[in-house]
This record gives sequence, C-alpha cells and structure tokens, in this order.
Amino acid sequence: MIARITRSLSARLLGIFLITSLVYALASRAAVDLVLDRDYLREVIGAHMALHTNYVLRDLGYPPSVERAQALVNTNPIDIRIDGPGVQWASDPEFPGLDKLDFEPSEFIEGLEISRADGREWGLPIAELGFYRYDRHSYTQIVEGDYRISVVTPKIAETPPPNLAWPAIGLISVLVLAACYFAVRWLVYPLTWIKAGADRIGSGDLDYRIPVARKDELGELTSDINQMADDVQEMLEAKRQLLLAISHELRSPLTRTKVALELMDDETTRQNVLEDVQEMEQLIHDLLEGEQLNTRHAPLQTTAVDVNDMLQQLVASEFAGDGDNVSLELPAQPISAELDAVRVRLLVKNLLTNALCHTPDGAPGVELSARQAGDRLQIRVKDHGVGMSPGDAERATEPFYRADLSRCRDTGGLGLGLYLCRRIAEAHGGRLQIDSAEGQGTEVTVTLPRQA
Repeated sequence: MIARITRSLSARLLGIFLITSLVYALASRAAVDLVLDRDYLREVIGAHMALHTNYVLRDLGYPPSVERAQALVNTNPIDIRIDGPGVQWASDPEFPGLDKLDFEPSEFIEGLEISRADGREWGLPIAELGFYRYDRHSYTQIVEGDYRISVVTPKIAETPPPNLAWPAIGLISVLVLAACYFAVRWLVYPLTWIKAGADRIGSGDLDYRIPVARKDELGELTSDINQMADDVQEMLEAKRQLLLAISHELRSPLTRTKVALELMDDETTRQNVLEDVQEMEQLIHDLLEGEQLNTRHAPLQTTAVDVNDMLQQLVASEFAGDGDNVSLELPAQPISAELDAVRVRLLVKNLLTNALCHTPDGAPGVELSARQAGDRLQIRVKDHGVGMSPGDAERATEPFYRADLSRCRDTGGLGLGLYLCRRIAEAHGGRLQIDSAEGQGTEVTVTLPRQA
C-alpha cells in the first residue's frame, strides 16, 4: 500500500503542494518577523502606544479619579478597573479580579521597549504595560505608581463575535491549495488514460487506441503511442505472414520428398531418409510453434478443460506402449482450468517423451501427477534417470541446447522440447521449473493459472 502511494503521481503532487504551503507559511512568518523587527517601525509603534498610554494616565489623573474613569467608560467602548491604595473600583461589577488576569508583556512590546539610556522618554510607559486575553476580551494593564489600571475592550457586558480570521485564512488557504492541486491534476490526467491504454495494448489488444483529448505535449504523446501500436500491429502481421510462408514453402518440398520415398525399392535407405524427413518436419513445427509463442501476444485458444481427463487420454493414446513406464497420479476430485488444451497436451507430451528418453532400462518409471493449488494448476513430471548438473538444468530450456547428445537411447533430440514447453507455460502466464541432480533424476514442475 505504501509503495503504491509513493509511486502515485497524484500523491507526489499532493506532497509537493503540502511542502510548498508549509515553506510558504514559514517564509511568510519569517518575513513578517523581519519587518516588525525594524528599528524605525518599533519607534513609530512605540511612540503611538506611549502617547496613548500618556493620554489615559493624564485623563485619569494621579491618583486615578473614579469620576474621570467613569467619564471615559461612558464615551468609549471600554471598561476600566482601578486597584490601589484606598480604591477598588470597576466600571462593571462583572469585571474579573486581578487573580484571574495573568498580565504579562507581549513579545512584540518587549521588542518595542527603549531604555532610559536612549533618551527616549516616550518609551518609558511601554515598560509598564501588561496584556492578557480572557473570555474573548482583550485586557491591558497600566502600572502608575502604586496603582494598577486595567482596561478591557470591548465592554464586559458585550459578547464579541468569534474571531474567524485564522479559520478564514486557513479555509482560504485550503481552497487555494485544492484549486491548484486539481488544476495540476487536470493537466496531467491524460496520463491515466495513457497508462490504461498502454496496459491494454501491451496485453495484446492491439486494436485499442487511446483517446486523444488534448492538443498539448500529452496529446502528442498519446498520438505517438497510438502510432506505435499501429506499427507494432503491422510488424506482427508481417511476421505472421512470414511464418505462414515459411511453413508452406518448407513443408511442401518435404511432403513431395515423402511421396517420392514411398516409390524407393531399397527399404533400408527409404526408412533412413524418411526418418530424416520426419525429423525435419518436427523441427519446422517446433520452430514455428516456439516463435509464435515467443511473444506476449501469442494467440491461445483457451477453453474449459478437465485436466484429469486430458492427462488420462494423453497417456492412453500417446504412451500406450510405455504403459508400464508411466505412472499417473491424479486427485479424486476433477481439476478444471481454462487452458489451450492442444498446447498443454503438447507440453506434457514433450515432458513425458523427454523423461522416458533419459530413463535407462531397469530404472523406476516416469511419474506424472497434477494437483490444484488455490488458483493455480501444477503438473509434475519426475523421472529417475541420469539427471543433470545445475548448469545444465539452468540452460535446459534454451533452444537447441543439449547437455549430452548420447543420453537418449534412440536419438539425441533436437534441443527444442523443453524450450517449447517453457514457451507454452509462459504464454499461459505460468512458469516451468526444473529440479535435477546428477544420478538422481529430474523433476519438472509446470505451474499454470486456472483462469485465463
């Protein structure tokens, strides 16, 4: 699942947008901090805040006058609380006590403070300011001598609306990010069609063409893939025609040769030449069949097959004379699979022929078995012959490879049997595995999917 997500172009795009948003937010915060950290801005804001504080202190007088404070409350949207020697007054009875208000200077105000050494007298009141946020109200405390003057805005009796600034900014950011993401996703969406089309064409559906919905680079890429499919289809058709022509041109003189051999008087010569002609016919058949299967687009004629019945008929018809040398082991329950029955019969026939050929006289017979393993079919052919070395077993399915021409009792073979078996297995989406050891025989296991 994780690998699939990391390979997804959409997931990568989303990750890029998230990282970009995070970097943008951090850079924006750093830029704001850099601007606010300028000395001239501190001086301007500090001067205004000091001036405002001086106005409040001047209007209240010293010691602070309750009457003047009430006048300020009546003309401004604020409430005031005065705490000091001989006075504990609040413009609203609900004004929180000092035990609930933990005033402290803000980081920004600390940056605005100017020491006495600078000679900036307007900066002195800034050091006496404290701030606190409580119950959605903003509190400011001014220390003047022994008195603490607390100012709140808006009034205690008023319930300020919720601060939607940050949620709004967050929502807008998400919407902008989503819009950018879907815009880029729209731009690259044809890649989904291209991938699906490439999968269909690669699986053999050469008549399929990817829809061209754009006139940009992706549209040009789509057109190039469709053109490539046209070229591949033409090449495969030309190859098929060539195979048919070779088959016809080679088999026709061989057929005439066989007819001519029937008219020969010398039986020994006639039989020898006839065997050579038959060997050439088999060679041509195996070469053409192997070449047809040596592609992802091999035309298999798959049908529902009863594997047990197919193997029983194969042994009975093709190996009747070797009945004692072939033992068949099948499960009690039928095994059904979608296979190209003709080619799978040829596969098993080649394996049995090869196993019998390499089994010396007096050795135990060849074992043929089949079993169902989930959604896979396994066919096993085991002999007790001379076996092969690991190197020979690894190369045994190469065309024309023979480890020892003298191993077979009757003939060294053409070296195409196991090669053709491997091609048939791979054309079905399966595999052929050879396990062998010298002097211990050879076991060949063919694994095929039960569903086409």
